[in-house]
Amino acid sequence: MQSYFTEIFRSLLSPIRIIFLPSVKIYWFYILSSILITLLLIIWRSWKEEGFRSKDYLRENLSKKIWLHKSALLDYKYYLINTFLFALFFSYFVISGAGVSAFISGLLFKIFGEANHLSSSGTFFILIYSILFWLANDFGRFFAHWLLHKTFLWEFHKLHHSAKVLNPLTVYRVHPVEAILVNSLGALCSGIVTGLAVFLFPNGINMLSFLGVNAGIFVFNLYANLRHSHIGLRFPRWLSKIFLSPAQHQIHHSTDINLQNKNIGVSFAFWDILFGSLYIPQEGEAEQTIFGLEEEDDSNFENLFKIYFLPFQKILSKTRTLITLSKHESKS
Repeated sequence: MQSYFTEIFRSLLSPIRIIFLPSVKIYWFYILSSILITLLLIIWRSWKEEGFRSKDYLRENLSKKIWLHKSALLDYKYYLINTFLFALFFSYFVISGAGVSAFISGLLFKIFGEANHLSSSGTFFILIYSILFWLANDFGRFFAHWLLHKTFLWEFHKLHHSAKVLNPLTVYRVHPVEAILVNSLGALCSGIVTGLAVFLFPNGINMLSFLGVNAGIFVFNLYANLRHSHIGLRFPRWLSKIFLSPAQHQIHHSTDINLQNKNIGVSFAFWDILFGSLYIPQEGEAEQTIFGLEEEDDSNFENLFKIYFLPFQKILSKTRTLITLSKHESKS
């Protein structure tokens, strides 16, 4: 009983505790780095763009109409509730990357035995492993996001796209089903890579990392919080075909349904190129984008009960309709 109450207490502290975890996007250092990048962007634009007024830009991005908007207030409330419930309950449904790694390495050992393994990991192999881990994790998250847009799972993803203003906590504005799916597929893909690495280097292999986080993911996290913001940071066109900029993700949050299906990736643009969904916005386009969903009633996202259970109801209703239609077609 005591351990149960201890777990509840730990879960209650999750909204505060995760700010000090480097593996989490809203780690305090990542927030600070995003602020510094914003200040550098303002200095750059003040120097390069005639007529750019830094005070007006700051006033606009720090205004109440963004941070105290009804949509933002929902982000804050949902962050507090969802991080508590995820830590207490939902996280147990997420596939473990360590579990996948152990399964894959064990399977490979069983099939091929322990002969001809590489004895030393070396710098080259550490670099390769680190990059493959990042790529695999990113692809898993991309594919989960793609499924959320292209299948019945869109009903769960609507919550995230219903945000009418963006802030760093909007990243937590996701249905538990979405959170479980995205984290599970990311862990599944990166776990496969780690399992292979463990098989090839049974004496151990290190990963290039900072503060215990894969180096590539760490660098991404330095600017990741700007993805859910009104700071339209663009990368050069050539770089936007390799890494997705914050501006590219902001375009993804447009009310325009065609743009909602663009830039589905997280770090890398490769996956969007392969799936034909890459979009590179023009200068200033992201900052003029209207965020949200036009076809949904806002009241569907104001009540916690509706947020959690309405997607299931809609999917069930659509399934029944499809079954009924198929029965009629078979009779005719």
